[in-house]
Amino acid sequence: MSDLRTYDQLNAFFDNQQFVLKTQQQIAKDFAKFNLYFSDSFETEPISKDEIERLIGQLLVDLMKQGETRLLQLLYTIDLSEKEFLHITTDPNFIELLSEKILFREAYKVFLRTKFSSSNPTDYDSISE
Repeated sequence: MSDLRTYDQLNAFFDNQQFVLKTQQQIAKDFAKFNLYFSDSFETEPISKDEIERLIGQLLVDLMKQGETRLLQLLYTIDLSEKEFLHITTDPNFIELLSEKILFREAYKVFLRTKFSSSNPTDYDSISE
């Protein structure tokens, strides 16, 4: 696998606890910029992909109560494309879909950082080969 472009490929990476933990840490970092926090153990104990999406969804609901601008600022920080966001806005499962897209984007950041960082080799480098 030379690149992480699909959700199926992402699922393979979620078999690696270190990758999951780094993804959770990236999510926590970006959400904290908006005073949205996960439990203390979120950054130290890897959890399932489904549980991460559920927790993201809970915080998105809280953020949406603050207004659309705050949500859009978070999505900009995460670097989720406007096209992807607009594509799901009318879907009845909007929160679930947005949570999944956020998780994918954050995991992709971790993947790229690891792939192109020669000074920080990890156990899951071999997954991308």
